[in-house]
Order: sequence, then structure tokens, then C-alpha cells
Amino acid sequence: MVLTSLSACSAARQEPAAADLQWAETSRPVDARLAERYERSCVACHARNGSGAPLAGFAPHWKPRMDKGVDQLLRHASDGFNAMPALGQCNDCSADDLRALTLFMARSGT
Repeated sequence: MVLTSLSACSAARQEPAAADLQWAETSRPVDARLAERYERSCVACHARNGSGAPLAGFAPHWKPRMDKGVDQLLRHASDGFNAMPALGQCNDCSADDLRALTLFMARSGT
């Protein structure tokens, strides 16, 4: 029983590999308008390991959030949650933009 608990903890603390960091640092949404918003509002936290934000594209950071449902994740992104500011400080992002950017970072779409 103890081994199961320990392995669950280590899985939650999995560190990104160099390729994961490179993806987070260099990838952008294909849509140029979304890429501009991503660059302006998301990169500072989500493309830097250790910022406290889930690393863009790194499934172990996003899975627990996605497991709670996309709607909950989008509410947190829209309203703010813990250190996440409301709208990720993208005040000109529409609900559709926010959804597309969030799903891009979670690598679940766009």
C-alpha cells in the first residue's frame, strides 16, 4: 500500500524533459491572432518550468486539471484561480479565444 502511494506522488511530480521544455518555449497556436495573444498573455508563465503554472504541452501538469473537466478548467482561466489571474490577463480574449488557448496549452486541441 505504501509503494502505491509513493508512486502516485512521484507521478504527480514528474519533471519535464528537455523536449517538453523546448515545445513549451517554441510552440505557438497556428492561428496568428491566437499566437499573438498567447505570446502576450500566456508564455510568461506557461512556457517556463517552475513558474507554478502548468507547463504548456506537458501532459502530467494538465491531466489533473483536465480530469476535473474542460468547463471547470475554463472557469478557472476566465475567473482566475490561485495565482492564475482572470483571463490570464488577456483582456481582449473572447471566451472562444480563452478556450482555444487553454486547449492548445493542454494539447487537447487547436
